[in-house]
Amino acid sequence: MTESRYRLGFLGAWGLLVVGIILAAAVATAEYQNFRDAQRLRKLTVIDRMIGSRLGPKLDVLRVAAEESEGRIEKLTSQMRDTEVKLDDSQDTDQIIVVSTAENRLSVRRAGKVVFEAVCSTGKGTSLTDASGHSMVFNTPTGKFRIVQKEENPLWSPPDWHFIEEARKKGKRLVRLDPGTKVDAATGQPMGEEVGVHAWGDQRRAGSGRYLTVRNNTVVEVGSDGRERELPPGEIIEVGGAIVVPPHGTPQRKFDKVLGKYRLNFGGGYGIHGTMYPDQLGRSVTHGCVRLGDADIEKLFAMANVGDQVLIY
Repeated sequence: MTESRYRLGFLGAWGLLVVGIILAAAVATAEYQNFRDAQRLRKLTVIDRMIGSRLGPKLDVLRVAAEESEGRIEKLTSQMRDTEVKLDDSQDTDQIIVVSTAENRLSVRRAGKVVFEAVCSTGKGTSLTDASGHSMVFNTPTGKFRIVQKEENPLWSPPDWHFIEEARKKGKRLVRLDPGTKVDAATGQPMGEEVGVHAWGDQRRAGSGRYLTVRNNTVVEVGSDGRERELPPGEIIEVGGAIVVPPHGTPQRKFDKVLGKYRLNFGGGYGIHGTMYPDQLGRSVTHGCVRLGDADIEKLFAMANVGDQVLIY
């Protein structure tokens, strides 16, 4: 009996020893893992410091860009919710043209059903500041509009920004030619004299050089011999070191074929029209208008009516 108890006690001691060893091994393993994790954290901290010291301000730029991206996503989500509500409110109209500036997609809905879809281009979102400090932002306007005019073979009367961009692109000055003024045809400098019959006659008798002026609502070049030559319409006027901005309403301020064969005008100088750059469709590249490919604008023009609602978001 005593021997049996002794054996049981011996076995129990061994069991406790084995359990103790297992527990110690587990604790050691956990401590080792904690040590490894701490080492990894230290390495990551060192790497973060190295990245921070090398990138410096670039990290701040990346953070700002990430925050702006999140803001744009939130804004787009909000706009899409608002658009769903507006579409629900527009069910009483026979037809509505919907433009998504984020997706560069255009669709036509009738009685809540999509009957036409196309890839388009919309405003690029960049800005331009002129010499007077006035800034222009090239966004496609968002909101509710209506087709106010349908035009075939439309002429484009470019705003001032077109001439500003051309001048900056070519590294030239910009000079405005208004009725009653003239610009030296050799230097591109304003001549600063009022142009009239008598003044022109005096200039001719004095044998002065060539100059540009506005005569009968068109831009002409007056030669040193007094003869006049009308400048071609729809072409950038470059004289000397300057690009000349012709007055609105003159043929030289009207450009053909830039807008394609069709335009749906929805006011404020904006519209839906064709494009000379079909390879840019699907991208945000315009100065605010909505561009479509030739085949798509032809189909849209045929189905659209003056008074149709245009919803842009």
